[in-house]
Amino acid sequence: MGLVFWTLRPLPSMTSVVLIHGVLRGMGHESACEMLALRETHPETRKPVYSRCSVINAPSGLPDGEYTVAFDVIVVAVHRQGGLWLPDGAPLADAA
Repeated sequence: MGLVFWTLRPLPSMTSVVLIHGVLRGMGHESACEMLALRETHPETRKPVYSRCSVINAPSGLPDGEYTVAFDVIVVAVHRQGGLWLPDGAPLADAA
């Protein structure tokens, strides 16, 4: 019988779009909100990693500026400019 070799590779990461219910804070305001984000599972630690976070449901009339969205033990920076929520605090020119 010949030798058998096994190659161990990290498990592939899984990516999905998730709806997150969080607390929006900034510019003197605090309220509940919803955010869409890409959730990827780290292949080695199996912990979730979030990116491209974008607020989709927040009170209208909030001023432009810097905000954070907190959910679970995670805090994500977001930015509102020209009345639009930009993912990951990216400047408007970079969001296109």
